[in-house]
Amino acid sequence: MTFRSFIAVDVEAGDVLRDAIRDLDHFGRTLKPVSPDNMHVTLKFLGDTDERCIPQLTKVMQDAVEGVAQFTVRLVGTGAFPNPRTARVLWVGMEGAEPLKGIVKKLEDGCDLIGYGRDKQAFSPHLTLARVREGFNADLADFIKYGHEKDFGSFTVKTLKLKKSVLTPAGPIYSDVSEVRL
Repeated sequence: MTFRSFIAVDVEAGDVLRDAIRDLDHFGRTLKPVSPDNMHVTLKFLGDTDERCIPQLTKVMQDAVEGVAQFTVRLVGTGAFPNPRTARVLWVGMEGAEPLKGIVKKLEDGCDLIGYGRDKQAFSPHLTLARVREGFNADLADFIKYGHEKDFGSFTVKTLKLKKSVLTPAGPIYSDVSEVRL
């Protein structure tokens, strides 16, 4: 049996982050904000995953965090991919995320060895706040200016999680399949 999966770090949304998501309501149907209860940083999207691969993926995750102690990441500033005028994703930036880059490199290496391939784009540490809905064009320049240097709080990276993602009309439903502690 297969399931849609990714490897991530969960982020607990504090008050400032929750307020920022609520501030996006004025965009109406243009944006699909991330639920504060589903906040995470995707380190590696895997796609369709055979349940029999869970032990191998868990080992890859263990290898990726070997020797890495827990660390804190500060959420600062806002931006958009690919840019504010033709945005598809609205995000919050990260300070202190250098260890995540090392973990992602090891995840890429390990996942490539077991057949998942490498991501085409380099990892850019960010926390997704919202996605622009298909068929809409959002100019997020004002929101990005508002959050340019804003401090959205911090979170401590303690675990990597292999997550199952079930897409529904109401939004994705995530569940933890396996977990590795730093």
